[in-house]
Amino acid sequence: MSIATNVARSIIRQLIELGIEDVVLSPGSRNAPLSIALYHAEEKGLLRLHVRIDERSAGFFALGISKASGKYVPVVCTSGTAVANYYPAVLEAHQINANLLLLTADRPARLRRTGSNQTTLQANIFGEFVRRSIDTAAPIDLAHLLDGVGPIHINLQFDEPLLPDGAHEWLDGIKVQQLTKPSRVAATITSTTRKNIVIVGHDRAGFSVERIEKLAKDLGAPIVAEDPLSFESAVAHAPIMLSDERARDALKPELLVVIGRTTLSRSINAYISGAPYVMVIDPRLEMVDTARSAAETHHEIPNLANPISKDDSWFELWAKYESRAAQSLESLPEWCEARVAATIAQELESDTALFISSSRPIRDFEAFAQPRSSLVTFANRGLAGIDGNISTALGIATHHDETVAVLGDLAFLHDISALTNPTKDALTIIVIDNDGGGIFSTLPQRNQPGFDRIFGTPHGKDLAKIVAGFEISHEIVRSVKELHIAMQRIHPGLHIIIAKMPHREANADSIAEVSKRYSMLL
Repeated sequence: MSIATNVARSIIRQLIELGIEDVVLSPGSRNAPLSIALYHAEEKGLLRLHVRIDERSAGFFALGISKASGKYVPVVCTSGTAVANYYPAVLEAHQINANLLLLTADRPARLRRTGSNQTTLQANIFGEFVRRSIDTAAPIDLAHLLDGVGPIHINLQFDEPLLPDGAHEWLDGIKVQQLTKPSRVAATITSTTRKNIVIVGHDRAGFSVERIEKLAKDLGAPIVAEDPLSFESAVAHAPIMLSDERARDALKPELLVVIGRTTLSRSINAYISGAPYVMVIDPRLEMVDTARSAAETHHEIPNLANPISKDDSWFELWAKYESRAAQSLESLPEWCEARVAATIAQELESDTALFISSSRPIRDFEAFAQPRSSLVTFANRGLAGIDGNISTALGIATHHDETVAVLGDLAFLHDISALTNPTKDALTIIVIDNDGGGIFSTLPQRNQPGFDRIFGTPHGKDLAKIVAGFEISHEIVRSVKELHIAMQRIHPGLHIIIAKMPHREANADSIAEVSKRYSMLL
């Protein structure tokens, strides 16, 4: 038996025994020992093997599975440029402490810097963006490596021969144990302030909705959530409410608690900046956002020694401005991107998994959706990229009965290669097609010379024809009524709804009109 086969079998056996259930593989030659071992393990029903032909897609696909399962998800590739294609997903995983285990096959160390085919410097290629990086040709102990959070890289030097004999006894006697996450001790704090507010970033810093709601209740504080679809009691339309300086001044808190990162709304970040005392709660302060500061910081949600009674006048003040923000939405056109977001948020069935792409769609949900609960929401907010969004949604769908993804047209086209081998899981992708980068029309660069070419980037493509080329089920909608009908249909696998929207400039004008109307109501 070759050394490469022994190392590969040892790693795959350990993964199974550590409770790993999903592995993502991209085909190649140098990773053959791992690929064959994985196939044998899948044949015995010991794990689920997902084959993705594009390593960039594979990285985001594994990221989606990790988001949905909370477990480490290995991604396996061959040597050379294949490894580098993991980089975007690794950066995203680094920023959000996602559990990716990168198993990259390499040539023996003696071949480095010799001009050998498909050989480069893969050891430590991901630098500080992984928690641990190991370069080895020998068996390793995985148990002590997978005892934390965040991406890990194991670069495996496989020398020939790469193929095994026919023996499968190495999979006998498997005993599975579940990995446990490290626990932190929560601090106990006291507070005497009454005008408190809790602001929650989109991923909630990994904390449950219930724990955050308990903290808000103990503080007697309203909740402002970048993801209003997880907090039914959250303040609605907060980005609009806080877009006017007069509202920010009237609603100035005594204590402002930020959970996670607030990455979407400039108005909410302006509100945070104006608070006299800010507390930040985020486990990433320990390893990722180590330079982030506030008046008070915590890695864990603290316990409140003296729960504070609710100040009704404080809640009434927030309700007053919330009502005015809601009134300003009356100026929206019947068919626009804001109403698409609001319609989707309202009509999704409970327990549906919802993935929302970065750029304009996620901001529309934050600003225009009515708060509710019972959805399982996801987004790639670590670095807020538009790459890998289809792949991430496909990965999430492997762990949910029903998944919906909302993507802008550029995000959709950016990851179009993911459609070459979709899963059989139930996933509906709703594409907001406004022929380009709609978010730029809402930013200051809108009036710059050459705007459309260097910012708006109209693609001019017929998305329906592109999707048809992949032989994927699809339809086009051009109104709220048509969207409503399309969302009622049940599709067993991948289905794509293309929402043909008015021009990007018209959408930007409608958002500007909402802000103008809101200011007039104050």
